[in-house]
Amino acid sequence: MPAQRVKIEFYDGGGTKHTLCVEGCLSKEKISKVLDYVELMGRLPQATSNALEPPIKSKFESIRDLATVYMNRPFKSQDIQQKYEERYGQRISLSTASTYLSRLVDRGVLERYGGAGGWTYVMKPPGTLSWTNILDK
Repeated sequence: MPAQRVKIEFYDGGGTKHTLCVEGCLSKEKISKVLDYVELMGRLPQATSNALEPPIKSKFESIRDLATVYMNRPFKSQDIQQKYEERYGQRISLSTASTYLSRLVDRGVLERYGGAGGWTYVMKPPGTLSWTNILDK
């Protein structure tokens, strides 16, 4: 039987990218332990009681949060771009918004339909591992 391989990539609350690659004879128990690590490390750090300012969100976190506004309806990159500029008062290029939406597709949070000339995104329902790890705070 050929060796099995599982590769998991995710970002923790501090923006650090974690890449785990497990190769060999894999059991459900081993995969469960790896997923426990992902869940543990993927959470945002707890705020201290004497923190004066809320932590500054990255653009990725901001785009992720804006995408949840469209939980039950399709949207386009232009919608996210407009909402971002309204909410945060900063310009964001359409290509940047599209790049972050593409990363959410890669992580299993969004589904994408259409073509490069006009992608339409739909938020996947909660419950998948990727969705939970990206949105839990």
